[in-house]
Amino acid sequence: MAALRHRLTALFEPRSVLVVSTLPMPLFKEVPARLAGRITQARITATQVQVPDRLEGLTETQRLDLALVCIEPVRLPQALDAIRVHKPRVVLLLPSNLASRDPMEDMVYARSWARINNCLILGPRAFGIQRPHLGINLSHEPQMALAGRVALVSQSRSITSALMDWAEDVSLGFSAIVSVGDEAVIDVPEVLEYLAMDPRTDSIALYLEHTPASRRFTSALHAVAAVKPVVVLKVGGQRQQGEAHEAVFNALMRRVGAVRIRYFVQLFSALKVLVYTRRPKGRRIALFSNGNGAAQMALDVLGSDAAVTCPELSPSTQRALDNLLAPGDQVQNPVVTYVPLTPMRIDSVISTLLDDKDIDGVLVLLTPDPLADMPAVSRELAMLSASARKPIITCLIGDADMRPLRHLLDGVGTPAFRTPDTAANAFDLLARYHYNQHLSQQTLPPLPLGTLPEVEPARELVRQIQSERREASEQECRDLLRYFHVPVVDLRVTHDQGEPDPDVPPMGLRFETDDKLGPYAVFGGADHADWLSSSYPAVELPPLNRYLARQLVERSPLWRKSLSSQLTPLVLTQLLQVLERLSDLMSELPGVRRVVLDPIMAGENSLYIKSISISLSKQSMLVLPETAGYRHMAIHPYPRNMIERRQFKDGQRWTLRPIRPEDAEALQTFMRGLSDESRYMRFVSMLRELTPRMLSRYTRIDYDRELALIATVRSPNPDNRNHPRDEIIGFAHYLRNGDGRGAEYALVIGDAWQRRGLGVILMEALIQAAAEQGLTYIDGYVLASNSPMQALMKRLGFQNDADPEDPSMRRVWLDLGETRRSD
Repeated sequence: MAALRHRLTALFEPRSVLVVSTLPMPLFKEVPARLAGRITQARITATQVQVPDRLEGLTETQRLDLALVCIEPVRLPQALDAIRVHKPRVVLLLPSNLASRDPMEDMVYARSWARINNCLILGPRAFGIQRPHLGINLSHEPQMALAGRVALVSQSRSITSALMDWAEDVSLGFSAIVSVGDEAVIDVPEVLEYLAMDPRTDSIALYLEHTPASRRFTSALHAVAAVKPVVVLKVGGQRQQGEAHEAVFNALMRRVGAVRIRYFVQLFSALKVLVYTRRPKGRRIALFSNGNGAAQMALDVLGSDAAVTCPELSPSTQRALDNLLAPGDQVQNPVVTYVPLTPMRIDSVISTLLDDKDIDGVLVLLTPDPLADMPAVSRELAMLSASARKPIITCLIGDADMRPLRHLLDGVGTPAFRTPDTAANAFDLLARYHYNQHLSQQTLPPLPLGTLPEVEPARELVRQIQSERREASEQECRDLLRYFHVPVVDLRVTHDQGEPDPDVPPMGLRFETDDKLGPYAVFGGADHADWLSSSYPAVELPPLNRYLARQLVERSPLWRKSLSSQLTPLVLTQLLQVLERLSDLMSELPGVRRVVLDPIMAGENSLYIKSISISLSKQSMLVLPETAGYRHMAIHPYPRNMIERRQFKDGQRWTLRPIRPEDAEALQTFMRGLSDESRYMRFVSMLRELTPRMLSRYTRIDYDRELALIATVRSPNPDNRNHPRDEIIGFAHYLRNGDGRGAEYALVIGDAWQRRGLGVILMEALIQAAAEQGLTYIDGYVLASNSPMQALMKRLGFQNDADPEDPSMRRVWLDLGETRRSD
């Protein structure tokens, strides 16, 4: 739970820099204070790259943090060979003024050199990096960006430069700007991992031209979106990979809690609204305008597919507005006044709308009015917005007179926009963000509902079909559905359970596999060959729980058109069970590439099918997905196999299990209950409780890149009539290190539960999980004065080394390769 070290610190906050460049670098125009006396420049001649034996600010035993290399591509091997002696942690490869004859060859060479020399490389052909608050400009860009709280991560140098120019025009500042170039070593997922922990970054703008490798990208994006708003602008996918991939990518953004935008002009508007601290708790907004035209333009944007709605105001709200507004004004939603506004009137109207329990936010649209004191109205609106408990988004239409008023509102933290469409889109984006964040917290229930699937016979059947290199027969398709207890009646086999209702339109359901993002589900009408446009909403990624399955169905046009009123509750439940159990099938059988049930017909009590199609892939079923980390999926399922019921020597029962999002409150209670000594030994501070960001960070985790195990006992909950609840008594966690081979662990045991062997059990389970995921070592940093923790780790076979950078800490680590061999 303490801040974990990251190897990209040498890139984002270097303490020493070596410059190997044939071009003048902006870094030398104004040397940042933290690098004063710590920048060394290599001497480059026509035949040699000469690097001094001693570098500025470094002792003989210290490694160089960063080498900035900008040289003709044909001389890249010469430059890298020259800097090798100083063992740089990171090398930044900027483009020179000469193009490479073979960029792919440069990338392969850089990657090999980095592996041999235990070094990271950003590039080749990277934009570089800027850290405005530190004054660090490691790029060709002559102008330093303004300092701010937004990080910009990009796959394009040119778009990065354009975004910087645009941001300057709207006075948007950045915490970091980085473009990864050819991604020889450092890629987008690793940059996101660092920014998730960067205290200077509050939100992230991500520009993509291709989808990064599925699992690492998903894990990193899930981790950062759990604690910071992420806006993703992705281009080119529909042309390069087809509309189906784009629809699946949209589904992925929903599940990780990020927000995707489609147009360049939306990027800064999205960032502007997502850093707003007040976010709606629902989808219902009220519109208020000093004229009908602006309100109608906003309504045109908020069509039937919008994430927000404009519901009817409550009768009491309408009566109150009728008393506040002039005769002829409109008191329905949208609320429209035609008389000049006053500060008192706008305060009364907006306060009345905020008090309506059926309204989750207010959109205020104002046009210039020569008869009104618009600056005074805006100041009153700014004061009201700053203290409102629900979000207020404003649109002040115009430029010359209205621009300073928008700046006034922006200054108090309430987003102000120039046009009705951007303001309406901003509320729509807020609602989508809230919805996506809710989806991102969904995990499978701790135990499967209903009858457990017969996984082993199903896997054996798939292995047999694969070994015979043939398609599954109809009977084998039925067998696979039966093994996973999919509740459908096959009309080709029986007519004994009623008949379909001809008035209910037939449905279709298929699970497909995207080459990059793995399995996905699509639901809609029958004969779905042309369903999957890039904007089709009824797409979801496994694993599915009941909530996710229902959301998938309800996002389909077929649900809104007819199914919502035609399916009986019993049949709807069966439909959701079909989705859940086929999701389990795709999760547990990586050899299955495609499952199609089409058509599906509904009766009063059953679902019926006439056709099943199951296609297999070449993916081996010999390696179990639970031991391989479910690599065939973008999202790692909740690891139910790690749940264990145990008991202490005195007979008291307790449970060991992976943490879940709903454990946040229990984890905070656990933290508050620690003694000052335990808190200091674990966190090296007197931190009394987790911040909201830390709490989210340690309960909403990706079970592939990290793992948090908790020990719980059942105890009465005084806040719920003493009904039993899970009380956390121990917490163990690991997070993959940037090298992908190891992980850093953390362990804390409740004071009343120490010296009962709990720490050993938690660490042994953590070590076993790390080994099963293929990690080669696990390490942690322990206070040199924390003798009990060091003794515990010694008992588990850990080695204990001094931390060369901090004598008050010890690096305590275990070689998992040797551990597995000894077993």
